[in-house]
Amino acid sequence: MVSLSRLRTEAREARRSHPDAQGAARAVGNAVTALGWLDGARRVAASVADDGEIDPAPLVAACRLRGIDVYFPVLRDPAPMQFALAGLDTPMVHNRFGIPEPDIDAEALVSARELDVVLAPLVVFDAAGRRAGRGRGYYDRALAFLLNGPRPAKPLVVGLAYELQLVDGVPTHPGDVTMDAVVTEQRVRVFSSLLSRRARI
Repeated sequence: MVSLSRLRTEAREARRSHPDAQGAARAVGNAVTALGWLDGARRVAASVADDGEIDPAPLVAACRLRGIDVYFPVLRDPAPMQFALAGLDTPMVHNRFGIPEPDIDAEALVSARELDVVLAPLVVFDAAGRRAGRGRGYYDRALAFLLNGPRPAKPLVVGLAYELQLVDGVPTHPGDVTMDAVVTEQRVRVFSSLLSRRARI
């Protein structure tokens, strides 16, 4: 069985060399907006693409055109990852991993509980909705409240990926949070019963 470390390495290398990254990003953005998952949302979390991740910029632009506030992750250990409102003129600073994040006061940060949709980057995913990021667990810890009792309707956790990041199986751990859906440039996969009634797959 291929190790998760090897799956991560292969997926990261493959996505860095995707032949049409911009076209894939547009396709993913168009799919998410067409599905209506942003309708009625007030707060949506996205991120700045890094290390070959599919770029959520088209979705960020779509949110702003709809008057939806966009939030980016902020890492301030040992606290769980939080999110900061990011406007076009929000100052950015590179975090410890070299990824830009909003440079704002801690008092202005919000938790994942306060979001309507989380557009989550990932390194690999499987057909059961399991994801693996870079192995640091920031998203799983931020979303850990979704594991307590019946899953709430918000936030929706939508993974954004290239189709080539699909693997046969992602090893699971008790603290892992399953996504509600994954959208790639080729296909929409829905894992939540709430979304499955609305999605056009």
